Amino acid sequence: MINSNNLSQYHNLAASGGNERTNYRASFYFDDAYGVAKENSRREYGGRVNINHSGLSDKLLLQANLVTNFNNANLLGGDPADFEQAIQRNPTAPIVDENGEFVNPDAYNNYNPLSRYANRINKRNQQTFSGDVKATLDIAKGLGVSVFGAYQRNSWNDREFRSMEDYDQREDSQYQGMGYAYKENHLDWNNTFEATVDYTADFARDHSLDFVGGYSYQYFTTEQFWVNNNGFTTDGFLDWNLGAGSAIQNTDLPRPGMDSFKEENTLIAFFGRASYSFRDKYFTQLTLRREGSSKFGANNKWGDFPAVSFGWALSEEDFMDGIDQINFLKLRAGYGVTGNQGIDNYQSIVTLGTGGVYPQNGIYYQTYGPAKNPNPNLRWEKKREWNIGLDFSLFSDRIGGKLDWYNRETVDLLYSYTAQQPPFVQSSIFTNVGSISNTGLELSLNAGIIQKGDYSWDMSIAASTQSNELTSLSNDTYTLQFLQFGGLPSPGNLGDAIRLEEGGAVGNFYGKRFAGFTEDGEWLFYNQDGSAVPVEEIDDQDYTIIGNGVPKHYLSWSNNFRYKNFDLSVFFRGKFGFDILNTKDMYFGNKNWLPNNVLKSAVTKNADLNAAPQYSDYYLEKGDFIKLDNVTLGYTFNFSNDYVRNLRIYATGQNLFTITGYSGLDPELEDTGFETGIDNRGFYPVTRSYTVGLNIEF
Repeated sequence: MINSNNLSQYHNLAASGGNERTNYRASFYFDDAYGVAKENSRREYGGRVNINHSGLSDKLLLQANLVTNFNNANLLGGDPADFEQAIQRNPTAPIVDENGEFVNPDAYNNYNPLSRYANRINKRNQQTFSGDVKATLDIAKGLGVSVFGAYQRNSWNDREFRSMEDYDQREDSQYQGMGYAYKENHLDWNNTFEATVDYTADFARDHSLDFVGGYSYQYFTTEQFWVNNNGFTTDGFLDWNLGAGSAIQNTDLPRPGMDSFKEENTLIAFFGRASYSFRDKYFTQLTLRREGSSKFGANNKWGDFPAVSFGWALSEEDFMDGIDQINFLKLRAGYGVTGNQGIDNYQSIVTLGTGGVYPQNGIYYQTYGPAKNPNPNLRWEKKREWNIGLDFSLFSDRIGGKLDWYNRETVDLLYSYTAQQPPFVQSSIFTNVGSISNTGLELSLNAGIIQKGDYSWDMSIAASTQSNELTSLSNDTYTLQFLQFGGLPSPGNLGDAIRLEEGGAVGNFYGKRFAGFTEDGEWLFYNQDGSAVPVEEIDDQDYTIIGNGVPKHYLSWSNNFRYKNFDLSVFFRGKFGFDILNTKDMYFGNKNWLPNNVLKSAVTKNADLNAAPQYSDYYLEKGDFIKLDNVTLGYTFNFSNDYVRNLRIYATGQNLFTITGYSGLDPELEDTGFETGIDNRGFYPVTRSYTVGLNIEF
């Protein structure tokens, strides 16, 4: 399962030059990356070119950027489910038999990943391209216009093949001992055009004005095609002769599949921003964006998103004179609204879908009908935010930073609700219901701890804390009591781990409260009266909030040291105030999982348990952690010749250690979205990487 020869290499070559009017920079790179898992790698190469040219007596600036990438990836290995097999399978069970044939178990949720690696192909050939140009013209003093255009393209070809020797293709399977092949072509691209006019003026010595107005147009499209076939009686073609599979004619085999797909959307915006300052002491800024998205209903495609902010440079006031410890102090306050259109295309209109077939004169005709309910009132999801902040610099600028408090309310949440039938045809409809509030405090500090001769030490700290609440989930038309997420896998019908309900926080674990074990090792849980009862006597009324998987506090600490030509950087990071549901312990730390492999906890921490897994706070653990994320040590050689200006060698270690009380593999899990804090049974190994590098500047 583990690729111990996973040495990767990355090379980059860059060149730059130019004259007073034109300059350029070009770079080329090659990256040969191997994952810690077998059959999981990517080889890519690409380049970037940047060109800047000025003309018309420096009144015109032309800029162009081109970026391209080509990569070939092996996607067969690295599936989290493969490493789940490594945990749960009996470590003494053979991988191959005495004849060298792979042993494939028939037990539930068991398979042999190495057999799949030997008999399957899953590869991707991908190309990306991005190009943009920008022209900026100074028309008069303080007045300028610019035009920007960009094109981005991403395409890939996927190929998959399962040979006749693959266990899933065996003779007593639905594939009857014959092979399977699949191909997919994917293309997505987008165009962007933006035009702006800006005006800057200083007048009456004390006043400064800056105005920017513009128009933006973005078009996005995706095209996709895939096809599969089976019934291959030879592996000689691999996936390069799909028509050779007999499933096209043999109806006893799984039906071949074919599909194509295209979608598109457009985003248009008109925007303006006006900034004013008085004596570089008082500041205000007004912003307005009017955006239209094709994703929303005919009645609400456009949304208005204003913002206003104020600033006061306290350090410029007379009453701050004489306070030498404060070099800069600025108070800020602002309010703004932003929009979210992050939903699938065509949620507001009726789309056409296929139904059954009907016979007429011996011919079967395909039927079509509405696949979605229309919602002409579908509109932008909006986030309203208040912010109060303080920027500061102290002690001869040795310490600086900022402190921000924010309150965010997201309204008109986009979600799918149950639709009444009739009048609606389909059972669900995408609409705007509900709101979420977030409140938080953010602090960042930068300090020059030591600046003395050949030695320096700079440090930065970032810390934040936040809380959230689902303030609304229903309205007069659409109602939900709660939303559930984090469905737990079989065996056992354990249900969902997370519940989202009005008045509650995002990420709440909702389940049973552990009360102990009986003498026979059966579960006991607290009911709503506080009595310890068997699981058979627990009902929905006894469930409650038992934890939360969203971190409440974040912290990072960066240090940069320099002594003569040596440099050292050390970066720590941590998250605190959250719980983790350890599903590996829930399933594999249970003696009932035998004769499969079990974790040590099955005979230590969980030794008194003699029953099937049950979801409860018994398996919740504190997830707080601190990680040494990165350490880099380098040395720079300075040369005084015409060939090499300097040379730097360095060594980097990443993910060097973690301090945590969590018993699982890694306490760092997904902490955004609605399924936070669940450490799933499947996983990808936590890696510690070391890099040795060389930078040469000619």
